[in-house]
Amino acid sequence: MKTKPSFTVNKLSLAIISVISAATLLAATPVYSQEPELTPVRDPGEVIPIEPIEVISVTGRLRSSASEATEERREQIAVADIMGSEQISRTGDGDAAAALRRVTGLTLKDGKFIYVRGLGERYSSTSLNGATVPSPDPTRNVVPLDMFPASIIESLSVQKSASANSPAAFGGGHVDIRTKSIPADFFFKASVGGRYNTNDSDDSYTYNGGGNDWTGQDDGTRSMPSNINDTIGQYGGISPIDIVSGSNGTVNYQAAQTINRDLALGLYRDMTIQNQSTDPAVRGDIAIGDRWDITDDIIFGALSAVSYKKQAENYTKREVELDGDSSQVQIENQKDTVGTDSIVQVSGMLNLGLEIGYNHKIETFTTYLQDTSDDVSLGIEETIDTLGEPNALQVYNIDYEERTLISNQIKGHHFIEDLNDAEFNWKYSDARSERYAPNEVSYTYNVVLDDNNELLSRNLNTQDAPKYVYSRLNDDSINYGWDLSYPINLDDAIVKLTTGYEYFERTRESYATRLGLDVNLSPTDANGSILAGDFDDIFSDSNITNDTLDLELKDASTDTEDYIAAEKNDAVFVSMDIDFDDVWRVYAGVRYEDFRRVTLPIDPDGEISDEGGRYDLADYVIAEDGWFPSLSLTWKQTDTTQWRLGASKTIVRPDLREVSPVRFQDPVTGFDFFGNPELESSDILNLDLRWEYYSDNGNNFSVGAFYKDVDAPIEPIQRISEAGRQLKFYNAESGYIYGVETEFLQELEFLGSEGSIWEDFFVAGNLTVGDSEIEIEPNGEIDPTNNTRRMTGHSQWVANLQLSYDSSDSYHSATLVYNVFGERIAYGGRGGLDDVYEKPFHSLDFTYTFFPTTSTTVKLKAKNILGETTEYEQQSYQVYAKDPGTEYTLQFSYEY
Repeated sequence: MKTKPSFTVNKLSLAIISVISAATLLAATPVYSQEPELTPVRDPGEVIPIEPIEVISVTGRLRSSASEATEERREQIAVADIMGSEQISRTGDGDAAAALRRVTGLTLKDGKFIYVRGLGERYSSTSLNGATVPSPDPTRNVVPLDMFPASIIESLSVQKSASANSPAAFGGGHVDIRTKSIPADFFFKASVGGRYNTNDSDDSYTYNGGGNDWTGQDDGTRSMPSNINDTIGQYGGISPIDIVSGSNGTVNYQAAQTINRDLALGLYRDMTIQNQSTDPAVRGDIAIGDRWDITDDIIFGALSAVSYKKQAENYTKREVELDGDSSQVQIENQKDTVGTDSIVQVSGMLNLGLEIGYNHKIETFTTYLQDTSDDVSLGIEETIDTLGEPNALQVYNIDYEERTLISNQIKGHHFIEDLNDAEFNWKYSDARSERYAPNEVSYTYNVVLDDNNELLSRNLNTQDAPKYVYSRLNDDSINYGWDLSYPINLDDAIVKLTTGYEYFERTRESYATRLGLDVNLSPTDANGSILAGDFDDIFSDSNITNDTLDLELKDASTDTEDYIAAEKNDAVFVSMDIDFDDVWRVYAGVRYEDFRRVTLPIDPDGEISDEGGRYDLADYVIAEDGWFPSLSLTWKQTDTTQWRLGASKTIVRPDLREVSPVRFQDPVTGFDFFGNPELESSDILNLDLRWEYYSDNGNNFSVGAFYKDVDAPIEPIQRISEAGRQLKFYNAESGYIYGVETEFLQELEFLGSEGSIWEDFFVAGNLTVGDSEIEIEPNGEIDPTNNTRRMTGHSQWVANLQLSYDSSDSYHSATLVYNVFGERIAYGGRGGLDDVYEKPFHSLDFTYTFFPTTSTTVKLKAKNILGETTEYEQQSYQVYAKDPGTEYTLQFSYEY
C-alpha cells in the first residue's frame, strides 16, 4: 500500500539514495553521505524517531539500486518493469530510448521509438512525470524518446497491463519518464566528455549555415523570406502568371518577372555542400540541488540541471527499390549515400518541492528539451535505365530541423487525517512541442562516372528543379486530473477505494511550403557551362540579377501539405484494491473515456480541403466513448514468490497525422506516407500471467505469458501508385499477438569460495519469444502479397544479456551488455513482392567506470563493438542499409 509522501528518508532509503545518487546526473560514484537530521515518514498513526548516522559506505551499487526498482515492480498492481537511474548509468545509455531497449520485451526503432512486446510505437503511450505530453515529430505517434537525456532521468516505468488510473489508449505498454527528484542534501555535480566514432575518420559533409548553429537554433539565415508570404497573400501565388492575374492585369509581365526575381534573391542560396574534417564531439552536464528546513513543519527543496551535447555523426546508407514479383525481380532504383548528421541537444530542468508537515507535499517540474539535427548528404542514384551505365544522378540533400519540448507541471499529494487518512492527489500540466524545419533543400546533378565511380562531368538537372521546403508543427496540450483514495481496514484485509477524473486537450497546427527553382539556359549560356558549377555559383546574385539564368520561382506545395487538428478526452475511473492479509491482492477497476477529435486538411487558399469531393466534414471528425475494465489478481505464494494474473480492455486510436490525408516522409526509408480519414480505432483484449521470484539477497527471476487480441489493427501498407514508393495507413481485418517473457538477475558468488573474485560479478538478462498474425484484405488501392502475415514491427524473439562487475574496494565497475532482436517486418510487400524485413541487429556495448576518489568518476563507453549495420531485406536483396559505426565516449565527473 502507498505510504504518505515525504522528502524525508529513513536509514535504508538514505543508504539507497547515497548509493544511486538520486539527484545526480551521471554515473554512480563511491558514496559516503551525511544523513540530514530529519524525521522519517510515518505510517498512519505511528511516528518512528531515528538517530542520525554519520557515514554510510555501500558497495554493489547496481544491485542496491536494482533492488529498489525491483521492489517497486513487486508492489505494482499491474504487470510492469522499472529501470532506475543507476541501472541506466551502468549500461552507459545516453537517453531514454537507448535505455528502454534493456527492458524485457522492448526493442528500439530508428534510435528513437520503443516497440513494446513487438507492437509498433503507435501501440505505446508516453507520459512525463505522469502527465501526457505532445510529440514534436510529425511522423510518429509518440514522443521521440531520444530527446530525454539520461542525465535528467530518475527512473523509467513500463506498465504492460492496464489499470483504471492509466490512459486506455495503449496496447503494448505505457512508458512513464520520471525526472530527477529533490535531493536529500546539498549536492553539486559537473561532468564533461567527448566522443569518437569509427566513421569520424571520414570527412564530414557541411555547408555554410547560421552563426548560432552551435546552440542548436537557427539565427534566421535559413528562414523563408517574409516577402514570399507577402506576395502569396497579395497575388495568390508567386509565379509571374499568378502575379499578373492577381493584379487584374495592372502589372505587366516584365514587372512580374522582376518581383519573381526579387523573391529568388531572398532565398538563402549559399548551400553548396563541402567536406571538412570531422569536429570533435563535446558533451557536458551540470546539476545542483539542496533542501532547507523553513520551519519545523515546512521543508523546501530545489533541483536544477543543464545538459549539452554537440557531435557530428557520419554515416553511409544504401537504398534499393525493387520491381516485379517473386518469380522475376529487378532493381528499379538504387541509391548509395554518404552524409553527416550534425546534432545539438540541450536540456534543462528545474524541479521544486514543498513539504508541509507529514501529510502534504507539492512539487513542480519544469523540463526543456531541444534536439537539433542538420543532416547533409550526397547520394549517387541509378535508375533501371542507367544501371551499369556511366550516367547517374548526384543527389544533394540538406535537412535541418529543430525539435523542442517545454513542459510545466505541478502536483499535489495530501493525506486527510480526519477522513481515515484518505489520500488525495492532483496534477496540472501544460506542454508545448514544436518541430521547426526551415531548411530542407534538395538539388540534383546529371553526372558521368568512370569505371571507378570517379566523377568525369556534371550538370545541374533542370528537369528535377531544386526544392526548398519550409515547415513548422506546433502542438500544445493541457492535462489535469485528480484522484481520491479511501482506505478501509478490516480484520483480515485492507481495502482501498479510488475514484478520479482526468482531462486531456491537444491542438496542432502543421504547415509546409514547397518552393521550386525552375531553371532554363539563357541564350548567353548555350553550352551550359554555368550549370556545371557549384550550387551557390549557379544561383549567384549576379546570375539572377543579370538574367543569365531563365529562372522562375514556383510554389510547389500540394493540397495535402497543411492541416490543423484538435482533440479532447474526458476520463473518469473507479477502482477497488483489496489486500487479504498480504497474501492475496485483488484489483478491479473501470475507466470511461469520452474522446473527440477533428483533423482538417487545409488547401493552399486556406480553405478546408475535401480532396476533390472525396470527403466531407463529417469524415474528419471522430467522436467515440467507451468503458475500459481492468482486473488483476496477485497471489503471494511465499515470502519470495508471487503470481500475477491480469485482464483488461484497451484501445489504440489513430494518430492525428494518420487520419489527415496529408503527405509526410518517413525519415528512415524516405517513403511518402499518406493519412487516411477512414481509419478506425483498434479495440484490444489483453491477458497477462506472470510468476515472480525475489530472493533476500537481490537475485530475482520471473517468467510470464501474454496474449492480445487486436480488432482492426492499423498497418502501413504500400499503395498502388506510379509516383514511386508510397505507403498509406489501413485497418487490417483482425490480429493477435502472444508471447512468453523471462527475466533474471543472479549474483555469481556460488561459482567460487568465500572471498573469491566471483562475489564481485553478477549477470542479468531477459528473453521474449512469441508470434503474431494479422489478416489484410486487398482493395482498390492495395494489393498485399501476403494477406496473412506477422504484424509490422513484431520480432519473434528479443534477448538482452548483461555481465557486470563491482570491485570489492569500490574503485572499479564494468558492464558488458548484449542486445538483439529477431527479424521484423518493416512494411508489407505488394504486387507479388515479399514483405520487407528488418534484419537482426547484434548490439554489444561495454562500459567501464573508475572511481579514483569519493568525488570523481571516469567513465569509458564502447558502443556497437561488433560494428553492426542496420539492414532491411526483400526477396534476398538488401533494400536498405545504414552503418552507424562503433562509438567510444570518455567522461569525467566531479561531485561535491
